[in-house]
Amino acid sequence: MKKPSTADFTRPIVAALASLAIAALAAQAPPSIDTRAYLDEVRYLASDELQGRGNGTPGLDKAADFIAARFKEAGLEPGGTAGYFQMFDIVTGLQVGGGNSLSLAGPGGSHAFQLGEDYYPMSVVSSPAQKAARAAQPVTSPRATSQPPSRTPGQEDGRPLPVAFAGYGISAPGLEYDDYAGVDVSGKVVLIFTHEPQENDATSRFDGKANTVHAAPMTKAMVARSHGARLLLVVEDMAHATDGANYHGFMQDPQADEYGIPVLRVSRDEVRHVLGASLDLAEVARQIDSDVKPRSRLLDGVAATFAEDFAKIRRPVRNVVAVLGGSDPVRASEAIVVGAHYDHLGLGGRHSMAPGATGQIHHGADDNASGTAAVLEIARAAAADRAEFPRSVVFVAFAGEELGLLGSAYYVEHPAFPLDRTVAMINLDMVGRPNGRVLVSGLDTAPDLDADLKAADQGSALQVRSFREGASVGSSDDTSFILRKIPSIAFFSGFHADYHRPSDTSDKIDATGAAEVTRIAFGLARHIAERTARVAFVPPKAPAQGSPAATGGGGYGAYFGSVPDFGESDEGVKFADVREGSPAAKAGLQRGDVLVSWEGKPIKTLYDFTFALRSKRPGDKVEVVVMRNGKPITATVELGNRQ
Repeated sequence: MKKPSTADFTRPIVAALASLAIAALAAQAPPSIDTRAYLDEVRYLASDELQGRGNGTPGLDKAADFIAARFKEAGLEPGGTAGYFQMFDIVTGLQVGGGNSLSLAGPGGSHAFQLGEDYYPMSVVSSPAQKAARAAQPVTSPRATSQPPSRTPGQEDGRPLPVAFAGYGISAPGLEYDDYAGVDVSGKVVLIFTHEPQENDATSRFDGKANTVHAAPMTKAMVARSHGARLLLVVEDMAHATDGANYHGFMQDPQADEYGIPVLRVSRDEVRHVLGASLDLAEVARQIDSDVKPRSRLLDGVAATFAEDFAKIRRPVRNVVAVLGGSDPVRASEAIVVGAHYDHLGLGGRHSMAPGATGQIHHGADDNASGTAAVLEIARAAAADRAEFPRSVVFVAFAGEELGLLGSAYYVEHPAFPLDRTVAMINLDMVGRPNGRVLVSGLDTAPDLDADLKAADQGSALQVRSFREGASVGSSDDTSFILRKIPSIAFFSGFHADYHRPSDTSDKIDATGAAEVTRIAFGLARHIAERTARVAFVPPKAPAQGSPAATGGGGYGAYFGSVPDFGESDEGVKFADVREGSPAAKAGLQRGDVLVSWEGKPIKTLYDFTFALRSKRPGDKVEVVVMRNGKPITATVELGNRQ
């Protein structure tokens, strides 16, 4: 008998260890994500039957019922306040009354504009009666409700108001341009152009061919309001050969913002006819473009009468919430949230990238039937592999994302598991077109998860690209969790030409790639569930000076340091967060405070706050008033610069 060598002794041990390793890996391998089931779910959610899943529509209700049924089939427990549902009310549009009118009279004649034919509102103003009705309304009404119609004060008697022309409606002393200099528009109707002077000139002081913040309708409205205007009329600027406004689309999906002043988009052709020889729009635009000097003035002989008759419609929508209980008796009290929004644009409207397509179904296959189907398949796989999830998992399909992250903002106020026991959040938004790669954000807030993500990605054919430096803040529902200091990872396959258009259809979904993204997200959820230690949260870096989050809502200017709540508010701006070390934090302001006054002027909306902040410079000191627990608190904030 030959003497056994060392190799002879070790070979069986190595083989046995290898077998054990393979068995362990097999046990760890996620159940296969069913590509066909995934695509079938996308197809249904993006089908004509669901009519684009607009908030407050029957199509969204059908989608919610479908998602809840899938959760139930997977064996998940209900996690809502009404079975699988969390119900909350949001404003979904406008009810159009019969009392709307707009007339212009001038040297060229008169014209009675027709709503939905040659004018529509960009901004309406809530009346005190509307706000009182909203405050008294129950949070979860069983059906759509409307508030009393808005009436612009002083217009019920139909008295004509004088009209002033104010160029592009811009007041930008820093650019040495002010359309309101030398013209008194208080109590008057103001007529302005869209966009900016020299918009086709690469050397323009208005950032060349790019638009500055002064081109935004909100900015123009707030400037007009600050100068005492009663009504703002907006016409397409003369750099555009045709009037591109979609007047008919408004009647198909009535929506408008609320800037604190009525703003109407009006037909350029009809306005030119009324103005006659009193003002040549083409010539005055040419003059302004030639030397960038305002040509504002009162329009002699031109008057306007108008009345508003709108009511905001509030409808109940539903988050869909399901729970997979953890397999470990101790760690089951902690949870991971896996979520995606399931709402989309319905028939288009003001958020569509194809305004001329209002009335057509915006299918939302990638945005976000793709993420919703991923959540459903992760839920199915996790329920089949329950033993591998020591921690609990909460699966949430959010409503209201397209209107401002409303569903996730509601969830973090009413979580299925307390937030202090929510260890992480995984968000899937537009994951249906990977084409070889997927983008992942949020590792800046949770660097501990870098290794977990790499483990989940092991063997994947997809290229996983990570974005840091605060890239995870400000885009989708993971933001609501990051603002509550919950480590949050977001999966995203990128924008495309069909984004927010009717052409975002299910036939363009990369089902194989999307299923692979789903598999990676599933693996990440499982690794987080198995972790011994909780994931550490690292506050994201503050955005660069001039970014929307830095200024409190868009544009550029001094740094305040608050992050606004995305939920709806009529009286003040609620802080979802106050950044550590920011000017607001140094002044003692806190998350949950509601800003109601800025230098003695009322702050009622985020637009008010944004406009007030833009007028300031780093180093300015401003006195603000916030409401905290029902009591006013006055603080002085010294505005800062980005470090």
